[in-house]
Amino acid sequence: MEKHAIEMEIEAADQAINAQQFESLAEYYTDDAALVVTPDTIVKGREKIKEAHKRISEYFNGSLTVSQGNQVIIEAGDTALVLSKTFLDAPDKPESEYSKQRDAVYVYKKDLAGKWRCIIDNSYGAELLNQNG
Repeated sequence: MEKHAIEMEIEAADQAINAQQFESLAEYYTDDAALVVTPDTIVKGREKIKEAHKRISEYFNGSLTVSQGNQVIIEAGDTALVLSKTFLDAPDKPESEYSKQRDAVYVYKKDLAGKWRCIIDNSYGAELLNQNG
């Protein structure tokens, strides 16, 4: 079965994260995208997302590897909801207060050129409901 274009975009973005290529990583997002950095921190816009990914990498001592498991993609026009099993590995920071296996929720928009870009990157998914009550 052929991979969905969004799956390939997520794979490429994960490769950019793993290689610490934050300039190219920013291109996988819309200009006004939102990234859930931690359950209580959200940043918006490509520049802030790029800086957040740098800080996340530093937090994991430069050893972060991100990968995806099963994914469900639901498309409606130029928008898609992506539910994904997301896995983080960081051998240089084995202990972290943040979960390393997540049920992520992403939202993608198709741009005018037909390329899917992430508009909401929430690797914590519904876990956010457990924050602040």
